[in-house]
Amino acid sequence: MATFQKRGTRWRAIVRKKGHPAQSKTFSTKARAQAWAREVEGLLEDTAAGLARSPTLGEILDRHLAHLDLTSSRGRKNKSADRTLRNGLGAETLVSALDFETLKTFCRTRIQVDGVKPSTTMTDIMHLSGAITTSIVEEALPEKARVNMSVWRIGLKRAGLIGSPDNRDRRPTAEELEAILVHTKHNRALRRIRYHDLVRFAVASCMRLDEICSLRWSDVDLETGTVIIRLRKHPTQKTDQKVPLMGESQAIIERQPRVHERVFPYGSDSVGNGFRRICQYLEIEDLHFHDLRHEGISRLFERGYQIQEVSMVSGHRDWGSLRRYVNLKAGDLAKKDRDLER
Repeated sequence: MATFQKRGTRWRAIVRKKGHPAQSKTFSTKARAQAWAREVEGLLEDTAAGLARSPTLGEILDRHLAHLDLTSSRGRKNKSADRTLRNGLGAETLVSALDFETLKTFCRTRIQVDGVKPSTTMTDIMHLSGAITTSIVEEALPEKARVNMSVWRIGLKRAGLIGSPDNRDRRPTAEELEAILVHTKHNRALRRIRYHDLVRFAVASCMRLDEICSLRWSDVDLETGTVIIRLRKHPTQKTDQKVPLMGESQAIIERQPRVHERVFPYGSDSVGNGFRRICQYLEIEDLHFHDLRHEGISRLFERGYQIQEVSMVSGHRDWGSLRRYVNLKAGDLAKKDRDLER
């Protein structure tokens, strides 16, 4: 159904049809606006007749989440991107109705209104791309949908609306880490979640927050000093990985009460949000819980471990991705060389 709005001396036509994003355009006369609306309505009718079996966005997202349930741990980012796509594009929107302009408007709105960065919109778009690929594999969408999505991603990247995240090298200073540990040890309000142990364990073990909160007693081998991390994050394939318990991480595990099947029986969202509030209270800026993993990996390099040894702890399959954790400084290298010559 088309509606028309007079704006000064011009007329705006708006065409809305269930399963399709609204379309609008402004003309100099009402007659031209009506003619355009009739043309658009006709095209939509033809599309509906030819693609009556096209799934909705909500249907392919449901299909993709079911796939992720079988193949990954489906972390917070996947759930957040899924929710954002449903709200921003409409769960009832037909996949056949998606086009570049719709995705461009979606990404621009996220950046300008929600205040996110292109790396965040990249996460949203890649989740949509994954949902489309899953539906193609399961024969719910034609191969053409993959080609279209690939072209749209190129266009969005060229427009600066999606992009890779900058390499983050934030590490807590010794003073910041000490302030956090003192605060979490003595603040009774924080004892429901054992932040004091969680912070120390994150640095010692180099694990991600989701991995820490998912760790089960049945996967801990205190005799060998190892744990199994289930479905550890990987760019293409998540697999179980046995890792050594470094530093004080085993001692921290041993002093946890065995009241749950998980060693740290907390929700990762709750821990992450609480950590942000702790940093705000202590006036520590721009520090994330994930930066504790960065701190732990950097410490291993500083203690002299080789890259192949560190990768066994961190889970990195590509040794090149570990280079950013080394944080070498020219002065440090010169000092090391002088020390070796003595």
